[in-house]
Amino acid sequence: MSRTDPIIHCGIQTLSFAQLDHLNGFTKGTTFRLFKAAREQLVEDRDYFHLPYPSNGPFIEALKASGQVYASTVNLVLLSRDGYTRLRQITQGAERDPARRG
Repeated sequence: MSRTDPIIHCGIQTLSFAQLDHLNGFTKGTTFRLFKAAREQLVEDRDYFHLPYPSNGPFIEALKASGQVYASTVNLVLLSRDGYTRLRQITQGAERDPARRG
């Protein structure tokens, strides 16, 4: 399994912050910061999935071992394709509109 292979969750192809940082040539944490800025405009269980460690520990540990998530990951967030597209639209809009910058 490649570290950039989609992660299947609930039958949906998703990607982790680590994968998206890697695929976009971003420094570690960039996708997370974009997500934090746009989170209120995204829909959980459609655009992204939040997987807390206690109930998803073995799954998260397996993804760490495969290199698909950062080794420091505790609670995992996975973005669907639509969620990532929406995230990019939201954050690019904020970059173009100085009034929307935080």
